[in-house]
Amino acid sequence: MSGLKIITGPAITPVSKIEALEYLRLDEGIDDMQVRSYIQASTTWAENYTNRFFISRTCQMMLDGAREVDSPLWEGMRTGPYRVDVSDHIELAAAPVLSVESVKYYSDNDTQSTWDASNYYVDTFSEPAKISLRSGGSYPTDLRNLNGLEINFTAGYGTNPFTVPEPIRVAILQYLTFLYENRGDDEVKANPPQIVKSLLDPYRLLRFSTSVYDKNIRSGVI
Repeated sequence: MSGLKIITGPAITPVSKIEALEYLRLDEGIDDMQVRSYIQASTTWAENYTNRFFISRTCQMMLDGAREVDSPLWEGMRTGPYRVDVSDHIELAAAPVLSVESVKYYSDNDTQSTWDASNYYVDTFSEPAKISLRSGGSYPTDLRNLNGLEINFTAGYGTNPFTVPEPIRVAILQYLTFLYENRGDDEVKANPPQIVKSLLDPYRLLRFSTSVYDKNIRSGVI
């Protein structure tokens, strides 16, 4: 199993209050508290919908362990080209990943050690990002049964709002406008306008799963 914790959250939002007021055509000081709340609510919803972090933050991911599988099990007939997938990597539970600062591991008596970076390669180009064994590298052994591996990394597009793709920023503005214009209306459907989802769909990370708790991006050991 894997768990993700935000160690240091973002100091800003992808859309500023001034941008939101201009988009809503409101003067400074009008409904400031409501607008701030709608910015946060819209940003949180968009991050949950896309399974991405927009403004960078430091994260800590815990895994029970890691393993190397040389060849996967196969059932049925092969009707295409023969292919062997080597599952010698760990997928990180957030996207996009800017960097991995360290990988630590814990023995059964809770002694912490740092996994030498020469053992692995960090692939931040892929989404989700991966930590892959290098040739000759090996995973730490003799780990405690739970939370044996600790991965510390930075996820998000950057610390500047304008590093966030513009369609995402427009979707947040569209959704907060929808929330503001329909505030207090109990008859309004909870779902955002279709234009919001259309703007975010190209950035959405999904996976197929039978578990309601594991339906988004893959995380942990594959």
